[in-house]
Amino acid sequence: MRFMPLLVGLLGLSVSMFSFAQTAAQALTQQLGQGNNIEADFVQYLLDASGSRLQETRGHMILAPPNQFWWQTEDPFAQLLVSNGDQLWIYDEDLEQVTVQKLDLQTTSTPALLLSGNSNDIGAEFNVVMQRGDQDLVFYRLTPKDPESLYQSLRINFKNNKLWEMQIEDAMHQKTSLTFSNVVINPPIDASIFEFKVPENVDVVVMGQL
Repeated sequence: MRFMPLLVGLLGLSVSMFSFAQTAAQALTQQLGQGNNIEADFVQYLLDASGSRLQETRGHMILAPPNQFWWQTEDPFAQLLVSNGDQLWIYDEDLEQVTVQKLDLQTTSTPALLLSGNSNDIGAEFNVVMQRGDQDLVFYRLTPKDPESLYQSLRINFKNNKLWEMQIEDAMHQKTSLTFSNVVINPPIDASIFEFKVPENVDVVVMGQL
């Protein structure tokens, strides 16, 4: 019967680890702010396997849950992504083309969608580990529970209780890193910004059924 204390100990450890995971997910939910709009500038980096920067893009974002965003990147890869929570518009100004498709939460892999989603679902979709650092830094590492997820892992970092960095590794091990600045929580937003108006003389490509 010597295995009983060990079994009880393992069960206690499992409960403790589960409680800690729940606490980390809840803490991240609070940090993202349930129902909060966010506006910020960002620098986006594409990284290789060693973490070296391959590509740098700057931009501006406006986010409003659930799943509404206005996400613009500047040259040399200028592009605008707009979602009203139901449809997604991708505007390539250089190509004079707009692609329109239904927003698919399972296949649309963008930082904008992750940050503008329902933060209450974090604990259901991800295993979350939290770590605190110096200078009011808080780090969260998220691992998807779904083995077929588009993401291998995510990191969301906060500094002084504001969104600071985000790093995404997809299922193909490609890494995207973002650094945020001039972050404003709950700025005044005109909801019409999430309804894209197609410019004149621009081709419209519709993907699937809207």
